[in-house]
Amino acid sequence: MQEHAGGTHWTPGAVMGLLELPFSDLVYKAQEIHRANFKPNAVQLSTLLSVKTGGCPEDCGYCPQASRYHTGVDNEALMNVDEVVAAARAAKEVGATRFCMGAAWRGPKQRDLAKVVEMISAVKSLGLETCATLGMLKEG
Repeated sequence: MQEHAGGTHWTPGAVMGLLELPFSDLVYKAQEIHRANFKPNAVQLSTLLSVKTGGCPEDCGYCPQASRYHTGVDNEALMNVDEVVAAARAAKEVGATRFCMGAAWRGPKQRDLAKVVEMISAVKSLGLETCATLGMLKEG
């Protein structure tokens, strides 16, 4: 492993060295690195809100809204920004420092992007870290 201005460059030998470590040694090494860079007992409280629920045509095995699951959840339109901001405020009031927005669709349509950007900006303005899981994004 070599450090450089752009971050860490992993050589094939360094990767193999990690893969060949006994599991307990790998876990120990990971916690050493974690403790050197983060408060060891700190937990970040995050909140996830489904800003567009139901109706996703995709079958992603990890997603509870995948088409393979028959949950009985109704297909709902993209939430309005005020509702999302209210949920983010409530999350912050109970200690959340990160707010993530998820959408059940293959990917956002062009007409939805401005609204999603507005949601993200509004949540960030509350002082929360933001993240979003929006499906497949197109370049441009």
